[in-house]
Amino acid sequence: MKRKFLHLFTLLFIAAFPFMNTFYQVFRGVSVSFVHSFERVAPFSFQIPPLFQKYIHFYLTDFWVLGLMIGAFSFKEVHFKTLFFNRHSRYLTLYTGVALLSIVFSLFSGYFFQYTTLINLTLGFLVFHLVYTLMEKEWLPSILWAFLAVATLESLIGTGQFLMQHSLGLSFLSEPQITPYMKNIATYPVSEGSLFARLPWIPEGHTSMLRAYGTFDHPNILGAYLAVSLFMTYFLFITSKKQKLLLAILPLQIFTLALTFSRGPIFAWGLGTSLFFGIGFFKKTLFAAEERKHFLQLGGWIGAIFLCIMALLFKELATRGGFVNTNALSAASDGGRLLFYKIALTLFLAYPLLGIGYNGFALFPYETISSELLGANPTGALAHNFFLQIASETGFLGLILVLLFIGSLYKPFFKARLTLPMLMLGTVLLTLLLTGFVDHFLWAYPSGRALFFISCALLATSTQNRSCIKQTRLIQSPPN
Repeated sequence: MKRKFLHLFTLLFIAAFPFMNTFYQVFRGVSVSFVHSFERVAPFSFQIPPLFQKYIHFYLTDFWVLGLMIGAFSFKEVHFKTLFFNRHSRYLTLYTGVALLSIVFSLFSGYFFQYTTLINLTLGFLVFHLVYTLMEKEWLPSILWAFLAVATLESLIGTGQFLMQHSLGLSFLSEPQITPYMKNIATYPVSEGSLFARLPWIPEGHTSMLRAYGTFDHPNILGAYLAVSLFMTYFLFITSKKQKLLLAILPLQIFTLALTFSRGPIFAWGLGTSLFFGIGFFKKTLFAAEERKHFLQLGGWIGAIFLCIMALLFKELATRGGFVNTNALSAASDGGRLLFYKIALTLFLAYPLLGIGYNGFALFPYETISSELLGANPTGALAHNFFLQIASETGFLGLILVLLFIGSLYKPFFKARLTLPMLMLGTVLLTLLLTGFVDHFLWAYPSGRALFFISCALLATSTQNRSCIKQTRLIQSPPN
């Protein structure tokens, strides 16, 4: 019974983490005192930029995963070594140590808030540790259906936000309160003759269109989440007997993905889909006869749905830019990204071993390395690249550990016979990593970290021989 309880709460976490995107600021007075204490000893002119979260804070996902860990230890379902030092998690555990050293030897060693952010990162790592250790392969169909159910609701919320051009009042699901008139909200200019801007409830003179957020902090995270859910839909369409239901959900998912207007996730989804169908087409042993029939049907349906959505949203996508053309909006976005890439690379080259210190990218005085970077990042934005974010803050040691972690997940692909779950989940992770080349949310945002590490854990489980972990549990756990 205890084990079933843990399994249920793990399954709920995997499916419902998008609704736990609420954070709680704690020890606000302590956080402010950390700032003032560091201001007195900082070796440079220290100022908190607007986008930097200066208060100690924890998300609902943090409390959930911490409770799950306590329960797992209490019920003797996990043990320290198998949780933190298995063949995958050991790299993340070692990374925590490297990140701690990066802060200790950085300019921010006296800013104690930085150490609390390392707790947030470690709780993100726990998502992988617990899902991988507690999960069984037999759970996969249930997990995929549960994930798909929540993704369908996210699609409805995201589409509703775009059509209504404001949030839907679902704060109990962690929906952000958004309108296109707020500062730092993701929008794009209204296209000439836009069908959606002429909807009767949209006020006259509406000049900026709100992109779909769902319950996430940014449309890019929703885009990556929907890309993951689409690959799960592919798998279920091929292997289950509910093709009609899935065929009704598929257009909604792709349409909402388009409404995020997030170029990175959309391009990554397109490349991942091409790889999935390319391998599936030539590797016929992946499917039974009926499954291969569904596989070919699915490819045709995706192509038809994509063309219909492109026709409907062509003007909107063209106005957003970067999809079918380049305009001032997309050029400015690309220019900003290139600047952040340059800053991150400059920081990495200046501090190659341990970086500038974990969570220090937004705070670092760039002018101490290059005078031309003075005032280059006044708002405190991040690197807009998963790998450069890690390299700049924790150096070569941090980057190599993360690469070794990712490599350990794909290592079985070169040793074991490829299966359809392996192909689907391997493509999911690759799609996220491709997105990571143009964004940092997989590392810097709790919801992005949860999505990333859940995907990693599902892939690790699909390729892992679980007998060794089961034997360890039997040896270390007393009989009932």
